[in-house]
This record gives sequence, structure tokens and C-alpha cells, in this order.
Amino acid sequence: MRKHHNKLYYGKFKHKTVFKVPGSLMFYPTTNEHLLQVKKNYANSPDMNFLADFIINNRNNIKFRFQGRKVIFYSKKNLAQQLIERFWDFWIGSESVDPRFKNLNSNTVGCSRLPHGKYRFQVHVKRDAQLYITNTQRDNLRNFLERNVDDCLVTGNALLDYLEDKSQHCFGGYFYVTHDRYITPIYMMAQEAIDKVIQFRKVENGSN
Repeated sequence: MRKHHNKLYYGKFKHKTVFKVPGSLMFYPTTNEHLLQVKKNYANSPDMNFLADFIINNRNNIKFRFQGRKVIFYSKKNLAQQLIERFWDFWIGSESVDPRFKNLNSNTVGCSRLPHGKYRFQVHVKRDAQLYITNTQRDNLRNFLERNVDDCLVTGNALLDYLEDKSQHCFGGYFYVTHDRYITPIYMMAQEAIDKVIQFRKVENGSN
């Protein structure tokens, strides 16, 4: 019933809880105005009232969605526990970030083994990058990656074709680098083409 994974939900939350609550379809749309109307219409239903109040009072601290008869919440631990305790009979599953991974953020992924055994950063290139950088900037980036081949790795053929000028269009993709010291020069050469940088953080006692 409980699973562990290694990346934050929505770059913010460590816990996902899933419930099958009778009448949950009544909560759509999930505006405060509609939820207040639900409370009025179901004044004699403690479950419906609690769920409406929970969403209204914690809207800024959770993400949630209704999927068929299921209600799915993304939250911090205390709110996840509060939901499970209140809706124990309707609780059907949970997932949470592996507790071995500490201090994760939206661009950090926990892992027990680094990608290809050594790369700590994954640099994502924008789709249509050719619209944001010049051919000279692209060539400079390619040459930098080739000069540092022991510490930089392009794994996708589509991105490699763009960097090598075999394709004029960039379909996105990513490449890996081993250390953060490579990130600054990459940004200096092609900042407008970079979508994001993901850091991989190896759990203590993990394997390379």
C-alpha cells in the first residue's frame, strides 16, 4: 500500500495519498464557492464537510485532483497523516519520497546510483533551441562537450544531430556532466537554450 520514490511531487511535496471517498464527484469544480455550497447541501455528512473544509483551509499547502471516484492529495507528512487518520476506511494507497533522501528540491533527484555511474547533473535543452541561440553558440557548446568528453555525455541522437549540425531543428533532449564546475561555462555559451538543470544526489551508502 505504501511505495517509495526519489523525486518530490510538484517539486514541493513528499507524500501522495489516495482515497476512494463516496460522493467525491460532488466536489467538482473545486472552487471555494462550490465547496461551501457542498457543505450547505450535505450539512449532515461529516465526511463531506471535513473534506470541503480541509481543501479550503489547506489549499495553499496541498495539490489535489479528483480522478473518477478517487481523491488524490499531494502534501507534507502532517497533512497526509491527518487525511489518513480521518479517512482510514477510504484510504487505498500512499507513496512518499524515500526517507533516505534529504533536502531534495524541485530540481534534485535522489538516487542510489548516479546515472552511468558518475554523472551528477543532467542539463535539459529546450525544444526549438535553434530559435534561442545562434549556430556559433551551438558550435561552441558542442566543442566544449567534445573537449570534456570524459565528464560530459550526450545520450540522445536527436540532440546530438542538432549539436553536430546534422539537423537544423532541435527536438529537445539532455546531456550529462559530472561536476557543477561545468554548469557555469555551459550557461555562458548557451544560456537561452537551457531549460533546466537536474542534480542527482546519491543516497548515503548508495552504490556507484
